[in-house]
Amino acid sequence: MLKEPLKLGAFQNGLSSLGKMQQNKWMNLDNCNIHSETGLVYPNLALVSESTTPNEACFSAIAPNGDVYFCSKTTGKIWKRAIVDSTYSLVHTNANTVHTGCRYFNGYLWYWTATKLGNFDLNATWVDSFATGTNFKEGIESSNTLLIANGRYIARVDAANVFSAQELVLPAQYNATCLKDLGDDVLIGTTVASTVSYCKVFLWNKVDTSYTYEDEVFEIGVNCFLQLDNVILAQCGTTGRFYYWTGSKMNYFGKIRGITTSAGEQMQAVYNGKCLFANATKIYSIHKEDNALNFAFCGEYTATGTVASLLVQGQQLLVSRGTGIDKIGTTYATATIESPEIQAQISIIKVGYDIYPE
Repeated sequence: MLKEPLKLGAFQNGLSSLGKMQQNKWMNLDNCNIHSETGLVYPNLALVSESTTPNEACFSAIAPNGDVYFCSKTTGKIWKRAIVDSTYSLVHTNANTVHTGCRYFNGYLWYWTATKLGNFDLNATWVDSFATGTNFKEGIESSNTLLIANGRYIARVDAANVFSAQELVLPAQYNATCLKDLGDDVLIGTTVASTVSYCKVFLWNKVDTSYTYEDEVFEIGVNCFLQLDNVILAQCGTTGRFYYWTGSKMNYFGKIRGITTSAGEQMQAVYNGKCLFANATKIYSIHKEDNALNFAFCGEYTATGTVASLLVQGQQLLVSRGTGIDKIGTTYATATIESPEIQAQISIIKVGYDIYPE
């Protein structure tokens, strides 16, 4: 038997990707904060419902004044969350119906379906059919332009709001799924098909008619890019694996065990310096609080429904969940911790905790 009581700690190592046998990490961390104090774990504040409007899963975009627009993934409806009083109102219905993305750029809210790009001047004028595309997906602001994944092409709206549908042409079998700005360059994630277990990441300088680098990833598509301090991650495939960009290729980074993943624009955000990634009802962090530590996965929040998009508004996290919008509340969630399998004969386990004034 052990001569000393077993002490479980090192919460800063986060979730295990290997299962019960990984002794220095944790099987499960739900609604936990492991980053604020090294080696300690705290419960996080719970996500609570802010509004049951919009009642459809939405993409989201924030305007410079703090107003947030929610564009439905199932209809053409667009709602606004007013910064002045946090109230929601239906402000428009897109005649082209189901949205596949939205973004603020150059004084306009830009919103799009698979084949139609629209804009709103934030005052009174809605233009649902500003331009036509092939298969619009994620859009990003980059070098004072709006770049939008457009099938095998990258479309561009420039600073004069001039649209071009085919600024870059990818090989025929690849469809762009997501984009990530890299200063003078942009990373392009792709997929081939849901039955094809390889895809590619392309690096493009946003000027030339051909890409600079390409790297093959043996997964069913790049689902989204994430900003991890100065590291760019790509969440790929269907089983929760992450890769990082080295400057010319993707290398394996890690995995959130036990989840299934698929293409998902806006399933990531940076909140108070922490990279967040949503899957089903769970929102995970990928973070380290100090350069001396390793990056760690942790279950930060649990939404009250399946997450459709994440957006940070000031110090608030807004979560579209299909039947409404969640926000971070003022009461603590129930935190769940599951330890690895203990590989020894144990006589006693002690769990230390601090006692705080009421």
